[in-house]
Amino acid sequence: MKKILTLMVATIAAFLVVGCSNSSSSSSNNNSNDYKTEMSKGNKAVDKKDYSKALTYYKSADKEKSTTKSSAYKKQAQNLVNAKKQMNKREFSDAKKSLNKAKNQSNGNSKMTDRAKTLLKQVKRIMQNRSDFKINIKTAKSLIKSDNIDQATTLLKQITGFKGIKGKYYSDIYKQAKKLLDDMPKSSAKATTSNSDSTNNSSNSSDSTTTNNDSATGTSDSDNPAANGDFDKESRKYDGGTITNSDIATARQQLTDAGVKDVPAWSDSEIIRAIKNAHAAGRTTVQESDGKVSN
Repeated sequence: MKKILTLMVATIAAFLVVGCSNSSSSSSNNNSNDYKTEMSKGNKAVDKKDYSKALTYYKSADKEKSTTKSSAYKKQAQNLVNAKKQMNKREFSDAKKSLNKAKNQSNGNSKMTDRAKTLLKQVKRIMQNRSDFKINIKTAKSLIKSDNIDQATTLLKQITGFKGIKGKYYSDIYKQAKKLLDDMPKSSAKATTSNSDSTNNSSNSSDSTTTNNDSATGTSDSDNPAANGDFDKESRKYDGGTITNSDIATARQQLTDAGVKDVPAWSDSEIIRAIKNAHAAGRTTVQESDGKVSN
């Protein structure tokens, strides 16, 4: 009887062990299937560039069965989500850090890595543009103070005319430039005075032409640049064409970017001379030394 009872207990125990083993195996298989399903959903979301949704799926997959891949994908998607939020808030330095993490994620998803590289280039370009615009606005303010209204207007219009300037990444800068344009005097007081003086001088010179002609040369004081006070007036004509106000504004910006001090104090003639000298040297970028009178 004892042998029969012992055999029955052993048989029951064996069934229990087998049952537990099968249950554990079934649970493991279910986890594995759920993991694969969630990872697959995450990958499809990445294909659509929906990184918020991808992050949700990768988190779920990692919860079902944490692997090197699920952990890496989850971190990578999180950094892409962070970067996009930071870009929308114009926190570009932070966005750059998040994108570098996503780009350098070990065991990451190749498509997310490529996307991080693309966005990183975009962020760097935006940061450079914003830096240039801020310098241009600062230069425009200096030009306005020195009453160089035409040059300031040209510079500000270049900013407000930039493609995408009204978008979320630049709208704050657009508002600054637009306000300066709206508040700016329509014409330069110095230019008005200069034109008035030039008209008066020209009139006086014309009046004196009939009485002060030089019989030996057949010329008059009106033919002499000094008669109109133009001792240092530089012609805008050169072998490459004609230098425009936009060219002058661009040259001023190049000098400012190069760290040249007191650029607003440079006269238009000095800027024009610098442009010509740079052209003669085969350059499109003006340098401080280009402002010197060539021998």
